[in-house]
Amino acid sequence: METKKDLFGKTILEKKRGTSRLEKYLTEYDVTTFPERVNRLTLINKMYPKSLILAGDMEFVFTFGEIKECYINGHFIATIILTQSFIEKLFIEFFSSRSLSKETNNGLDRMIKYARKNNLIHSTILDMVDNLRLKRNPFVHSKDFEYPHSLSRRTINNKTLPYEQLENDAKEAMQILFYIMNNKL
Repeated sequence: METKKDLFGKTILEKKRGTSRLEKYLTEYDVTTFPERVNRLTLINKMYPKSLILAGDMEFVFTFGEIKECYINGHFIATIILTQSFIEKLFIEFFSSRSLSKETNNGLDRMIKYARKNNLIHSTILDMVDNLRLKRNPFVHSKDFEYPHSLSRRTINNKTLPYEQLENDAKEAMQILFYIMNNKL
């Protein structure tokens, strides 16, 4: 057995006893969340592009995998943020393949506006991606309470509980992602 050391090289003493409080917590968490995780995995399995083979840099491949894991495990904010990031990478690839790399320099909002103005991508896809971007923004940029796309504001307007709203948003993000992966831009 390898001796574990802390950041300063001191030996970490491991307690020898039965199941720890932390192990009990994780076991209980696994049991209580299992049905919800199975339901989300089932949904992903139905939506997942059947002939999809991902290739590219490791950030691209691992981000896609992590999006699915976050959604399955109920990490809905992470799902929303990572999905928007991944879709932005798909947009960059799309623009670059059309020699429009300059249009990718100022973020997804500018790419959406350019694609809309020049009819490069179907307006329904652009609307869905822009809506996802707006929902993601308050998680990565400070917004005031009146920002119409904040979780607080949408929870009030939609008369939903915050967790329910997040789950709906994450599910929608997954649907947008898989639609794009199935149909290309």
